[in-house]
Order: sequence, then structure tokens, then C-alpha cells
Amino acid sequence: MFFLCTCSSVLNSPPFFYRFAMFLGSLGFNTICTLFSVLIGLTCITTAFSFLTRLCIIFAFVPLVTAAPQTQPFPNLPFKVFSTFVEQTFGSNISLATMLLLLFTMTENPELLSLHARQQHPAEGENKTVASGWIRSLSRTIMHRLKDDIKTVFRPGEYQSKQNHQVTKLSIKLDAFAKLLNLTPYDHQGKFKERLRPVSYTAIQAVHAICPDSITCVDQQCASRALLQTTRPRDVPLVTLIKDNISYEDVPILTGKCMQCGAMYYADHERFQDNYGSWTKCYLNSARFIKIGQSTWVDRNFTHSVLSGMYNFHASASAYMQYWNDCASVTDSKFQVTRRHIWQAFVQESIRTIASMNNNNLELPENLDIEEVTQQAFEKLGNGGIIEPGKEHSCSKCCQPYKDTADFMNNEDPAAVIGADENSTVPVLTGEYANLSVQETIRERQSAQLRANNLNNADPNAMDVGDDAADCSMIILDGVVMGPQVIKLTLPCRN
Repeated sequence: MFFLCTCSSVLNSPPFFYRFAMFLGSLGFNTICTLFSVLIGLTCITTAFSFLTRLCIIFAFVPLVTAAPQTQPFPNLPFKVFSTFVEQTFGSNISLATMLLLLFTMTENPELLSLHARQQHPAEGENKTVASGWIRSLSRTIMHRLKDDIKTVFRPGEYQSKQNHQVTKLSIKLDAFAKLLNLTPYDHQGKFKERLRPVSYTAIQAVHAICPDSITCVDQQCASRALLQTTRPRDVPLVTLIKDNISYEDVPILTGKCMQCGAMYYADHERFQDNYGSWTKCYLNSARFIKIGQSTWVDRNFTHSVLSGMYNFHASASAYMQYWNDCASVTDSKFQVTRRHIWQAFVQESIRTIASMNNNNLELPENLDIEEVTQQAFEKLGNGGIIEPGKEHSCSKCCQPYKDTADFMNNEDPAAVIGADENSTVPVLTGEYANLSVQETIRERQSAQLRANNLNNADPNAMDVGDDAADCSMIILDGVVMGPQVIKLTLPCRN
């Protein structure tokens, strides 16, 4: 008690408050001076840079992605109230599909409903409108979508041949439906609460389960036996599924097993024993979902997008990874893919795309890593390096007349690239094998010039007993050679 009284007397004494106020004042003054000094220093530094440099510094602090807009929960009203409203408002023959179309039309248009509700709560000098132009426009769009099924929306005696009457009736029904779902920015007393936000569908997201595509064993000796789910509940893996660019967590992976032959059936492949007793993995072309990570599955839209992006935009796995992760943050997805995921998706989709062209499923030994999969897949599906769609193709761009010598042989710089340097000065070739490259360039140029001279000085009366030279086929180089490395090609090639 004495301690409390002593502390109270000290705190209440004028010198204490005076010292405390002086301390706060000096602290605030020092903080302001420090911030002001830092601001002056940054100003002096940035003014010394060029305009382009300052612009780059500004954009460096600009975020590349934006957060997803805030949402409101999905309407959560008792089903009995919902069913009673449907029975009293719409026709008795209305289908489930039509009713769901009307429901999701309401939840997908919060801006339109806000504009409509504003006209129902006029300010001074404004007129109240029951069926505003906003809700009438939405009604016309629904009527255009439903066509003849629009008749099921109206109760007996409500449907008339005049379109204007139909629009008015449907607008009144939609207005009552929006108020039932509480999709209005005003309360029951007509006071403005807040603007409607986009509706979140998290509460009604479907529960996914990744299962085998086959429903019976495909082995002829098993006579189409049913597949059993033999995995114990505690051993069922829960993974992340990316479907339609939306990530779903804790999705179970269920496996089927034939109890007669022991074959295992998964969502993206089948596992069975061959004639030698070795386990073989069959990559299914019809798979809906594909495994690209230890606990990550994706749908075929994802893998096809990866394949298309890499081919059409020449994107690397890292570039596509960054692109998808940036887009995922906009869609409020917390899952981030890695470069390994993208590369696995590219390989898996490539295998199935090429195998489907041959009307067969790729079969490989089990437990191969991704590099061994690509090597053995190329041996079985690569067609010896021949591009199947271009097998019978011939045009002026890929088939050129045969030439004994090159058109251009005056290049003195082994580091230059014809047609790419625009006759500009190329940096001197440096490196461990630079001198060797220069010597080989000189030797090859002299050999080509010697062949050209021999052809020009040949006897014109000599009889040519050889066949006419065939056109040169297109040659594809896999990759680009950079630096001192050299690839030696024997050109031209003849069919």
C-alpha cells in the first residue's frame, strides 16, 4: 500500500509531467528531423540520375500483382424459405437448371443490383422506380438466354405475348429474388448499408475426389472385374488440385485394384505386370487429372496451357511459373507452383499429345525419373527424329535447290553471324578455344573457295554421268550455340 501511494504521488507531481512532456517533444523533434534529412538525401540522389533511371526506380517499387477484391459470403438462407419463394414466385414446371441460372445471375451482378437499388431509394427531386432500366436490361438478357424455356419462369396466367409485359413481370420477380438473397445495399428501413461486393463461392465449392477413369479391369483374362478401393482411410493421401485455375486443398486420391491380376488403377496411369513379371506404367491419354508433384495434381487445361505457352510464346518453365503465380494471386489462390511443376506438366502433356496421335498409350518401366521418362518416351514416340506432320510436306521455305558452294564466303570473323550483325563490328572472339576457331574458320573458307574455283574451271564439254542433285531438306538444330563452342555440319544434305 505504501508503494502504491508513493508511485501515485510521484506520477502526480508536476516535475514528472514536465519531464515526460519534454521527453516526448524531443523524441518527436528528432524523428521529424531524421525523416526530413533522409528525404533531402533521397531527393539529391534521384535528381543526379537520368529521367529513365528515375523512372526505373519508381517502377521497382510498384507491385506486379494486385490483391483480389474483397468479397461477401454466399447468401445463406434456409432451404425451406428458398423453396417456398420459388413455389410462390415462379412456375411449377421450372427446371433446376433454370433456377440455378437465375440464382447465379443474381450473385454475379452486384454492380447492377446496386444501381437498381439506388433508383428504388430516390433522393430529393428523384422518382422512385420499381423496375428500373438496369433490372429490365438484365431481364431481356435472361429471356434471350432461355428462349422458349422462359415460359416456365411465369406462373399460370402471367405469361403474355407482348415482350414488354414479359420484361416487366420478370423484372419484378428478379427484384424480389434479390431482396430475398439480401443482395441489396439497403436495409429493411431503407437506410444505406454499404455497396455490394462480389459474392464468394467458397462455401459452395464442390468436394473433389481424384479417382481412376476405368470402372473395370481392362485385362481380358479378368473378364471386366470391378475395381475395389483398397486403401485404408488413414493412408488416403490428401493433395492440392488445380482445376480451372482454382486450387482446391485436401483432395483425396483414390486408387482402384483388380483383386484377380493385382493391377493398380490411378487417375493418370495404370500399373500392371508384363509377360516377364516386371511392373509397367501406362500413361493414360484420357486422364482428366495429371500428377505434377509429390502432392500436386492439375487438370488437362493447366497442362495444355503450359504446353501452348512454351511453344507459342517460347516461354521457359521459370517464366511460365512466374506468370501463373502472379495470376494466382489475383484469383486469391494461396498455392504457388514451382519450376519443377511446370516442367513436369510440359513433359506429361507432351507425352500424351504425341501418343494420342498414334492412337496408343505410352508404356514405360515403373519408377523412372523425369529425365529417363523423356529419353525413353523419345525412343518410342520420337519416330527417329522425323516430324510426322511434315513427312510429306514440301515448300520453297524448307526445300531449297542443291548448291555446291555457299553464297557468302568473305566473312573474316568467326564470331559474326550472317544476316544478324548488319555489317557492324563484332567483338573479338575470346576464350580458351578462340585461336582454334579462327584457324578452323580460315581452313574451311579456303576449302570452300577451292571447291568453287574447281567448279568454275571445270570442262564444260565433260559429260555429266551423275543424276540431277535433289533438293536439300530442312535441317533443324536443337538449341543455339553460343561462345567458343562450335558445331560442325556437313552441308548440303541430299535426299
